[in-house]
Amino acid sequence: MRVFATLMTFLSGVAFLGGCNAAISPEARGYLRAADTSFRRGDDRAAIEAGSRVIRMHPQAEETSEAYYIRGLARCRIGLAKRRKELVRAGKNDLLTALKLARRKDLIARVHCRLGDLDYQSGDLDASGGHYRAVLRHTPAGAKPADEAMYRLGCILQRQGRWGDADLMFNKVAHLFDDTPLAARAEERVYAVRWSIQAGAMSNVAVAKKLRQRLRSAGLDARIDLELRNKRTVRLVRVGSWRTYGQAQANLGKVKRIVSDAFITPAR
Repeated sequence: MRVFATLMTFLSGVAFLGGCNAAISPEARGYLRAADTSFRRGDDRAAIEAGSRVIRMHPQAEETSEAYYIRGLARCRIGLAKRRKELVRAGKNDLLTALKLARRKDLIARVHCRLGDLDYQSGDLDASGGHYRAVLRHTPAGAKPADEAMYRLGCILQRQGRWGDADLMFNKVAHLFDDTPLAARAEERVYAVRWSIQAGAMSNVAVAKKLRQRLRSAGLDARIDLELRNKRTVRLVRVGSWRTYGQAQANLGKVKRIVSDAFITPAR
């Protein structure tokens, strides 16, 4: 699932230790540093244990919001990787608690961004959009994680059929965060006006034509779209052209029977 993969990317390397933590004990401060370090190196269970120690010692301290944040991210990362919904729910509850305790705008913005990712992944676009807009309210223009929030808002607006509004978001990402991977992804989605199902992306003409023929032989309306990516021509083998996301979703299963990792994508 592309949404799952994207969410896991956003959950990687986003813990941080930015407060002075004057209201918590030196011992708790050490556990908070340990939680942060463990999360960064991918040891989620150690991050959860260290974060839990801080929470038990200072459950209502403002600075403990970081412990809830890190523990929430670690729980979500394990839960998503292992498809354990109860861990994802526990992680989300940690993030909501972090939001209640936090006072720093940078932390508030990051918590909202992660909550937006979770709601987007579950299909709750209204709640997700609300979190991403909160990110923009708490983040200066051109500062992270505004890039993630604007990109996701663009994706949501496309799902809602608001193509022009989506273009505005994607163009902001490309302008304010030029030469970043997310800006490149925004440029791939901008100016789309329809939905298609992508079955493959390749540089080899013969391979693209062979896949197109396989799909057509199964009665699917397959074509090859050309796009320039990283100064190279890429042949995108796609099926169908629909005005709404729901229409594309209704046809996705037919394509997946031929190409199991096919996915819905906006197209120009």
